[in-house]
Amino acid sequence: MRLLINSYNRISKLLSTKHLTWIVSVVFLLLLIPICYLSFVNRATGDDYGYGAYTRAAWMTSHSMIQVAKAIGRTIEQYYDGWQGTWFSIAVFALQPEVFSDKAYVIVAFLMLFLWIGSTALLFQRIMRKEWGFGRWSYLMITLVYLIISIQFVPSTRSAIFWYNGCAHYMIPFAMCQIVVCLLFNYIRQFQVSDLVGITVLTTLLGGSNYQAALFALIVLIYAGIAGWMQKKNRKIFLLSIPLILEMIGLIISMKAPGNKVRGGEDFGFSVSRIAGTIGKCFVEGIRTFLSYFQEKPMVFVGLLILFLFFLEAFAKKPLGIKKIPAVIAVLALLCLYCAMQAPALYASVGVSGGVGNMNYMTFLLTMTGILAILANAIVSLQKSRTEKTESLEETIHKAVVIPGLLACLLLAVLCRSNVKSSTSWISMEYIRSGEAADYKQQMDLQTALLTDDETEDVVVPFINDVQGPLMQMPVTDNPQEWTNTVTREFYGKKSVIAIPREEWLELYGEGK
Repeated sequence: MRLLINSYNRISKLLSTKHLTWIVSVVFLLLLIPICYLSFVNRATGDDYGYGAYTRAAWMTSHSMIQVAKAIGRTIEQYYDGWQGTWFSIAVFALQPEVFSDKAYVIVAFLMLFLWIGSTALLFQRIMRKEWGFGRWSYLMITLVYLIISIQFVPSTRSAIFWYNGCAHYMIPFAMCQIVVCLLFNYIRQFQVSDLVGITVLTTLLGGSNYQAALFALIVLIYAGIAGWMQKKNRKIFLLSIPLILEMIGLIISMKAPGNKVRGGEDFGFSVSRIAGTIGKCFVEGIRTFLSYFQEKPMVFVGLLILFLFFLEAFAKKPLGIKKIPAVIAVLALLCLYCAMQAPALYASVGVSGGVGNMNYMTFLLTMTGILAILANAIVSLQKSRTEKTESLEETIHKAVVIPGLLACLLLAVLCRSNVKSSTSWISMEYIRSGEAADYKQQMDLQTALLTDDETEDVVVPFINDVQGPLMQMPVTDNPQEWTNTVTREFYGKKSVIAIPREEWLELYGEGK
């Protein structure tokens, strides 16, 4: 028995948080490889062309950012009147990479991963390191596990990583929201003007982004104001009304756009009764979505369990728990934030894109992680009140809870292994391994060459296949009046663009075209 105990103690020391973090770091980086590889295959499509037509023309004729800025204004005006009011998103859409170079779209996946990973690491560092006093290895472990489950099981990889238009409307604003939360934590602690300026700029811009991100920012502004006043009662907290008002102005401008009725129908508009009904539906839809995650993404809950284990250990290392806000209030606030993300889609009552599901999922993970941290802190604080030996508590939790818990998670992961095949890296790897990624790249290289041929005004391209894996592609059709044909023609400045069957194209133009 003593031999078994000694062996288990050695294994526990070997599986320290530091060593486990190194292992998880390697796994995290390996999982990014197929995603990054596909960034070199990725290409613009559909809305990228539509929103980038004016800016590309301005850049190609002048190479002046002043002219590009004017083109952005023209793009905002056109879509504000004719399709949607999200003025900030439209401005970002107009700067899609292929505006400046036909080979620049390669940066999309890297840019989105940088913003996703960077804003998450910044937020977690601000809360876990500065607010809660976690150790470096605990913070890194929790952050890496969180990023793995968020990236690997995001509902739409296209709108989260690869498709610029979808990412610009959802993932960029979500990253901005996470940065806003960081700045709010800073401001309610130190009341620095620089933090207030950053909050004001970001939230004002979020007023012109997707409605979920705008709502997220409004809610966390209100939360920060209430929490800051409860803790310090400093009148500078009321300065948060500046970004709140400016975001509301930006949001009203967005909501009043004539284009919204074009997109959402004549019934789209402000209604108090409709808002009241939507609030109740949010909680029902929030529960339904939670249950769907549990059924469709069991590996996510395995990851959340791992987070909970390391929260327990991290709080055990601290002399005292966090007690700034009552746990019940904090949990309810986080649940309300999560359910509120359902509101825009429910209110609009129209079909939504994959980006909406991504915003719901990312907010779910963020709020659930916060709830698990609150629960872990409550458990550890209760245990600490019964003993004065903090070091022994930390060691006990690691040996008796974390290690067995990780083994249980490993077993659960094996049972849920089929879910791995729906992960972002698995889908990306299969797309590469099958040769479909290489085939897609070859097809898009040919299409781009044809579209950028200055000597041809009426462009005929071969149909591309329907296999794009995790990438986004809206193919050119055989109808020159179709929307995809029209925006492609306008982007490249052609008279017409049409697609014909590949075999027919080869017969007419040959391989060497």
